[in-house]
Amino acid sequence: MSRLSLTRTGSSAYQSGYLRSQQWHWRRRRWFRDRRAAGFEPACQVCGVSLEDAGTLDLHHVSYDGVVENPDGSWTAREADEDLMPLCRDHHQAVHRIMDRKRDFHGWDRRRATLVIVAFLRAKWEKK
Repeated sequence: MSRLSLTRTGSSAYQSGYLRSQQWHWRRRRWFRDRRAAGFEPACQVCGVSLEDAGTLDLHHVSYDGVVENPDGSWTAREADEDLMPLCRDHHQAVHRIMDRKRDFHGWDRRRATLVIVAFLRAKWEKK
């Protein structure tokens, strides 16, 4: 999926299939569990709200490498840990509003675009 657009879904099957699949559910739980087991409290990369304080955080895909739709329609969840970024819901939606809408990021690698957008949002947040 990494060769597809920077858009939120990458493909229609991704949003309606993968993000609703048991594979993603378990991969997401494992990511949060592993961070905490290593002594790190996951937090939004923009505003810093922790998982404990927020109750829940989204995981943004900075790369679709490891996300595979199998011929039978099932999904394989092998994202590297560093391909997932915790964000609060508001900032996750803000990242996508900017990434999906602005032509400035068309043709960019998804990871690079994400990092630039998150840095922009963080600077904006810190000025508040």
